[in-house]
Amino acid sequence: MKEIKLLTDSMFGRLTRLLRIFGYDTIYANDLENYFQVSPVPDDLLLKYALEDDRIVITRDYPFFKKNMEKIIYLEGEGVYHYLFELKKKLHLEYNFALQKARCSVCNSSLEEVKDKKEVINEIKPQTFNHYNEFYQCMNEDCRKIYWEGTHIDKIRKQLKN
Repeated sequence: MKEIKLLTDSMFGRLTRLLRIFGYDTIYANDLENYFQVSPVPDDLLLKYALEDDRIVITRDYPFFKKNMEKIIYLEGEGVYHYLFELKKKLHLEYNFALQKARCSVCNSSLEEVKDKKEVINEIKPQTFNHYNEFYQCMNEDCRKIYWEGTHIDKIRKQLKN
């Protein structure tokens, strides 16, 4: 089965982060401002990027949706968990969290397992270091954010069940 690649419009920052946490390759419109050297990135450039990179655009902008309904998903309603539910119905997305499949919530890069947690001792809080044993780190040299399965993941799972 072909991997779904997404491009979220600028109103979906929180949704973007959650999709990345669940392992979906998701480009955020605001992250393309440097790429296109324009802020905000106009709809025609977002659509061009999505078509060239075989991405599905997610938006709340109805006129933008009307431009290319085959490659754009229009979300209605309010709230990030409502949007996740809509995407589950429209794209058959599944929200099973696994650190080894997650993507960096900041830059969308892949994560790699930290072999020895002592490697990250100076980059995380002491209580985090003492309480968790499994850590992953963003592979992007400009980012290198560190991840672990903390209580925030449990909160996300509970919200999804509701």
